[in-house]
Amino acid sequence: MEPLLQVKNLTKNFGAVCILKDLSIEVEPGEIFGVLGLNGIGKTTMFKCILGLISRNGGEILYRGKELNQQMVHQKIGYLPEFYLPPGELTGHEYLRLLSLAVSGNRPDIENLFRKTDLDSRKPIKDYSRGMIQRLGLAISLLKSPEFIILDEPTLGLDPLARQNLLDWLKELNQGGQTIMLSSHDFSQVEKLCRRVAIVHDRQIKYTGKIGDFTAKHQTSSLEEAFLMEIGGIHA
Repeated sequence: MEPLLQVKNLTKNFGAVCILKDLSIEVEPGEIFGVLGLNGIGKTTMFKCILGLISRNGGEILYRGKELNQQMVHQKIGYLPEFYLPPGELTGHEYLRLLSLAVSGNRPDIENLFRKTDLDSRKPIKDYSRGMIQRLGLAISLLKSPEFIILDEPTLGLDPLARQNLLDWLKELNQGGQTIMLSSHDFSQVEKLCRRVAIVHDRQIKYTGKIGDFTAKHQTSSLEEAFLMEIGGIHA
C-alpha cells in the first residue's frame, strides 16, 4: 500500500541552529499515527513544514506519491495547532460560519460540529475556557471534511470527560476513513488510539513502527517507559 504521507530527509534550521536533521516518516492511509517527543524537540516544526507554514532547508514531502503543495494542503488536510487563538469578539457560530464560506465545494454541518464538541455556539469566544477553544479548533480543522488531519496536542486543556469524548470522536472519524496524525504527551491516550508511532529526539526520528514492537524492544509493556529508555531518560 502506498503511504498517504511521506516525509523524506526533512531538515530545518533556524539560523545556525538545526532543529530537524534528515527526518523521515511515513503515514499509512486509514491509520491514527502518533508522534512522541519532549517539549521543544521539533514536533510542531515538523507539522508546520509538512503544511508549508514554514520553509524547509532540505528533504521531500510527498502526498500520495506527489510533492505536497499548498493546493493539496487546502483541499485534503485539516490542522489543529497546539495553542489555537481565535478572535474573541465573535461567537463560536459566527466564527465557524465565516470560515465555512472559505471552504469551496463543501457545505459543512456546523451544528453537528458544535454537538460533537459540546460547545455553546452562541457564546462569545472570549468567554471560552482553554479547553473549549481547543475543541473549537478541532471543529475548524474538520470544516472541509479533510481526508488527513494533523493534530498538535489535541487534548490540551481538556478535563477528563471532554478528553474521553474527543478521543471517541477521533476514533469515529478514523473509522469513517479519515487518516489522523497527532502529537501528545499523554502516552495512555496514544496507546488507546494508535497502532504505530514515531519517536522524535535529538533532531531525528529514533524509532518508527508498531507500539508493540517498540515496547518489546525495551522489554516492557509500558509505552512511556519504553520511550524514556529510547531517549536515555532511564536505563533498563
